[in-house]
Amino acid sequence: ADVQEEDCGGFHLYGDHVFCLNAMKETNAIALSYGIEERDRWSEKMSNLFHVSPQLYDCFQDPKESPPLSKTAPNGIGAGACSDGPDVACYEMPYESKRICLGASAGFVDGRPYETLESHLLDKDPLSAYVKMDVEGSEWDVLDHLLKHEELRNKIRTLDMEVHFGYSPGLSLDKGHEAVTREVEIFERLARTFRVTGSTLEVYREGWHPGKPGCTNPTCGEPAVHTAGGFSMSQFAVSFVNRQLLPEALA
Repeated sequence: ADVQEEDCGGFHLYGDHVFCLNAMKETNAIALSYGIEERDRWSEKMSNLFHVSPQLYDCFQDPKESPPLSKTAPNGIGAGACSDGPDVACYEMPYESKRICLGASAGFVDGRPYETLESHLLDKDPLSAYVKMDVEGSEWDVLDHLLKHEELRNKIRTLDMEVHFGYSPGLSLDKGHEAVTREVEIFERLARTFRVTGSTLEVYREGWHPGKPGCTNPTCGEPAVHTAGGFSMSQFAVSFVNRQLLPEALA
């Protein structure tokens, strides 16, 4: 991380996310969560700890296995009413969920509807959106568009995401070198535009032992992205904060 805890007035660590507390004070905002699975603990945290109403988007997850997507999770029941139990999805703030995926352009792919981040931020004020993306390799074109439009990215307070280098949904083969290089360049631009508050790389590194026998399956192959020493960086979670919310010396 290139932002220290004191720069944020403290961190709140939860799962794969590192929340910069000074950035989380705005409640007149929206929390956009892309990629839900059965539960979406990020949006629950945004609702129940930071008191921001979330909007959830996913067009792959079966709603029958996801309380928020099936709209059966308690919704907008009031501050302090959720127990935050390990097995129960619950929202103190009102939430919305939609069977829509995030894409670089609007339309349908294999019968599934896609909408753009830009359309969801269209009428939003600067620094009025918290965003989470876990879209299994579909993030790169979305991020490329975001980075090309300053007005759009200035609307985002924080960005929590899982990155996937060299992978796309539905592809059984890795992408080629040129595509992976483009993804790395997009990530480097993103890291220069926002500031990193934390990532799971620190945790993964603790469990990595150079020279120790690893995968012996011949299909394992070389990671799409790795350090000179062989440490894989092909997939990890990372948290960003908008530079405008940090002390002037870090902005």
